[in-house]
Amino acid sequence: MKRPVGRFLLMCRRTVLMVIGMTFILSMGAGLAAPQTLAETPLPLKIGYQSTTADDWLMFAARDLKLFETIGLAPEYIPFEAGPSMIEAAKSKSIDVAIVKTIPFMIGLSQGVDWVMIGTHSEGAYSESLVTRKDSGIDTPADLKGKRIAYYKGSSSHYGLAMILRQYGIPRDQVNLLHMPPDEQLAALTNNDIDAAIVWEPWIQRMVHEANARVIATEGDLGIYTNVASISARREWLRDNRETAVRFLRALIMAYDALQKDHSVAVRAVAEELGIKQEWVEQFYQDAPPPRIHLWADPRYPYSLVKGAVFHRRLGYLAKFMFDEKVFQKEVETNEVLDASVVTEALRTPKRDR
Repeated sequence: MKRPVGRFLLMCRRTVLMVIGMTFILSMGAGLAAPQTLAETPLPLKIGYQSTTADDWLMFAARDLKLFETIGLAPEYIPFEAGPSMIEAAKSKSIDVAIVKTIPFMIGLSQGVDWVMIGTHSEGAYSESLVTRKDSGIDTPADLKGKRIAYYKGSSSHYGLAMILRQYGIPRDQVNLLHMPPDEQLAALTNNDIDAAIVWEPWIQRMVHEANARVIATEGDLGIYTNVASISARREWLRDNRETAVRFLRALIMAYDALQKDHSVAVRAVAEELGIKQEWVEQFYQDAPPPRIHLWADPRYPYSLVKGAVFHRRLGYLAKFMFDEKVFQKEVETNEVLDASVVTEALRTPKRDR
């Protein structure tokens, strides 16, 4: 009779030891899971972008495909109508990264915004054009002499127009230059108040389809490559939130790769954002597709972020021109405005994570 009792006690002892062991293992597992849980908490990111531009292919694709969330970010999208308001948002630290054109970027520098370009979000040399009325008598830029030309002062098209006149040896006093925003340019073309305009998308398409105009040449045709939107971030934020910045660019890399297979998601997104026809957007997607993000750290690439490469030098020319034109109130130093290290780190991500 004693043997069964002993066996029972032995079984009880083993059960207690197993329970204690399992409790220990579970408690250890819970302790180990805590850092993983923290790592999976999405990192917040406030993205400022200009809602009136037509080439935010990567950002819109990443947004609509939920790639920011896939990569562990919690994005907030903050639209702006123009660069100056984005500069103020950067000053007040109400945005983390800004998709901002080169001119507002430099104006921000001149106003004390300590930000740096970590990407070139669009390459718009072929989406900024000289557009003319079909009956203007302008067949090439050489025919601009004596004509009424609209441009927007302080924009990349302002620089583009000056470079076109210089290339064709046309002094400024031999043309009638009229400063006006794109919507007024459209109306002026329609009413025959101007002969030509230099403007960007989507206004090019609107002029072609609504004002019986035609494109004479793009800036890219003429070797002018300054119409660029940057991805910029304050140095202080970048220092404290580098992982967020790397993940942001990783999501854009994923978006770029996705668009190589099917770019319709970006076309639809831009058409909806701007309220224009998809076929128009399709045209300027073909003219100015997404930047080749895999080459941003390659010094041979025309829009490389590498210091001393061709894009860096062009920024210096642009800054000097805008100061000479009194768009900038003081000279802007461009020596340290590019940072290729973030995209370099993002591109080291194993392909299985893209």
